[in-house]
Amino acid sequence: MQRSSFRLSRPLKAVVYLAFGVLLLTGAALMFPELLPDNPRWEKIPALSRKVHGGAAMIALLVLGALTAHVKRGWKAAKNRLSGSLLLALNAFLVATGYGLYYAADEDFRAWLIRWHGWIGLGTLVLLPAHVIAGRIIIRHLHEQKMRQRTRE
Repeated sequence: MQRSSFRLSRPLKAVVYLAFGVLLLTGAALMFPELLPDNPRWEKIPALSRKVHGGAAMIALLVLGALTAHVKRGWKAAKNRLSGSLLLALNAFLVATGYGLYYAADEDFRAWLIRWHGWIGLGTLVLLPAHVIAGRIIIRHLHEQKMRQRTRE
């Protein structure tokens, strides 16, 4: 089967999964510190998680830029627009709230940002795989259509 032009290259796919996986793990560690063992050795984990989360966020911003061609191809072909648009909106929200978390001075607003940034960020755990699965179904369907057309000719 020929590789679809919508599919990401293996290296880019690996960086996408790595960056967003690290963001999910460190974000979850920040959201649920009470799940860490009650041991003095684990006290530094939240501070370390914040640092790693921030670094992974910078890499994720680069990854989002690298996905521009993928987004353009998908939009032009009118394929997988719903989940793609939701992913773009989700990431725009996370970028904006992440920026706000870094610079917000008002504690009440910051508490709101922390809560929504965390829960919407966890939504990536559902939406990214849904987008990938929907894309694979679309590609398989397009390939089957192409094969049927070839057999008719």
